[in-house]
Amino acid sequence: MEEASTAHDAAAAAMAATGTTHCERVPKRVQYQVETETTEMQRETEDECEPFFVDLKTLPPDQLQHLRKVGLLPPSSKPSRPRPTSPPGGGLDVDVTLEDVTTDAEGGVKIELIEEVGDAILPTPNEDDATYHILLLRQKHAEYLTRALDRPLSPSYVSLDASRPWIIYWSLHSLDLLDGLPNEDLMVAIVEAIESLWTEFSISLPLGEVKDDPFLGGEGNVVGDVAHVVGGGFGGNIGQMAHCATTYAAVLALCIVYGAGTESSAPSSELALDILRSKRRRLYGWYLSLRCEVPFLASSSMKSPSDTRRDTMTAFRMHHDGEIDVRATYTMMAVASLLQIDTPVLASASAADFVACCQTYEGGFGGEPHSEAHGGYTFCALAALRLLDESASGLSDSRIQVDTDALRSWISRRQMSYEGGFAGRSNKLVDGCYSFWQGGAMAALDLWEEGGGDSSSELCFDRESLQKYILLCAQDVNGGLRDKPSKPRDFYHSCYNLSGLSVTQHVLLRKASQGDGEGADPNIIGETHPTLNIRLERLSSMRNANLL
Repeated sequence: MEEASTAHDAAAAAMAATGTTHCERVPKRVQYQVETETTEMQRETEDECEPFFVDLKTLPPDQLQHLRKVGLLPPSSKPSRPRPTSPPGGGLDVDVTLEDVTTDAEGGVKIELIEEVGDAILPTPNEDDATYHILLLRQKHAEYLTRALDRPLSPSYVSLDASRPWIIYWSLHSLDLLDGLPNEDLMVAIVEAIESLWTEFSISLPLGEVKDDPFLGGEGNVVGDVAHVVGGGFGGNIGQMAHCATTYAAVLALCIVYGAGTESSAPSSELALDILRSKRRRLYGWYLSLRCEVPFLASSSMKSPSDTRRDTMTAFRMHHDGEIDVRATYTMMAVASLLQIDTPVLASASAADFVACCQTYEGGFGGEPHSEAHGGYTFCALAALRLLDESASGLSDSRIQVDTDALRSWISRRQMSYEGGFAGRSNKLVDGCYSFWQGGAMAALDLWEEGGGDSSSELCFDRESLQKYILLCAQDVNGGLRDKPSKPRDFYHSCYNLSGLSVTQHVLLRKASQGDGEGADPNIIGETHPTLNIRLERLSSMRNANLL
């Protein structure tokens, strides 16, 4: 039977006592002037997180031993030795060795005693604080995530039947950050599985547009002033319709496989590149067919434009006859950027207008104009704007009219003062996935305004508190990460907790020491790109790939 992993179980309560690595500063509980159902839910969430925030140095030896057993604490630096026993005459016969004798600051001699539990020696209060640092359960997380790739999922996953590319991406990206990518045979199987999700269809585009297009010129059957060309995308499962979200997940997964095998010329890497190379034109045509002109609506936060705007804006649908929102613009631009098809037709100023119009009076972004600000939509909107700005069309910053001060303020206020993690909306509860959706949005914004960033800059949220929430409250001792302690682990929250952890460790910071060498931090993971959310090495491989 698996070990319990919630704060409400007795064994988990000992694990939950991981708390902060150094609890000199205990977070304060939120105070309210008016009690509501919302404040009651917040109090319950703080109650379930509270056991994780105790001072480790105050824990009894048996609980510290439990934390070492499950891997959350490093082993003691003291060498193991047999437990002393009492002689027949009474008293404790302790053999004092030179290792036990040290000299104090005044030159006197003192004896340092070591507490023992079973066969393990526990640290005394004088031992280095590194022995109280909570560890990322790398191996357990990697084992859990690999299950999504190398064996059938349980029947409970039937509700995710249309999310197959997402499960592959969540697991593969997480494993990549943990330096635990699968073996070559499994990587080949992943590429073949993604290829089976591709679907093609005929689309109709204006003849004049196709004739002059660098990717579609000369293609298709012409009927009057309309050109019929072949488009395509990746569906959620075999035989399902192409969708922007699942296409985004599929392409990112293929980019990871390609980038991971470039140096060794792995067969999986070549297969992944062949698919990306052969599908990019049809993806491009499909994206063009998803465009939708909508009336221009200035948001309450939009700054006064410096030029005259048209009466309409360009939005994108998630699929044919599907909904229109900023997710479509972001996922389309992410794929277009990676596959180098971000032409001025796709990456237009009119598309930036639509995204900017989704900023709300609070400062965050909704999915469409005049919707509630939400962490997921805010990330998609901000990332889309940055990709549009960096695209081949070269939009200038002045063309993207966003109130960045209000945006930064809204994101920073979503970090919970007690838990340390982020909530997705105002008056909502902390959730581990927003470690990336909100943390990544702030990173993208700060990097954008820094012009790439430097080592003296700082993210506008509390890095340490966010890392503590991820390491203390979001880790399941059996592997995998979760929303909060009362929730079960899953692949989605594993991915975005780890992505958020990567952002806090790398963005606008000098390179952290990683690996097994002296001074290396065992919790440091790979660096993800805060806008595209794949490792920087994979992005670099795609930028240098021959896609022609």
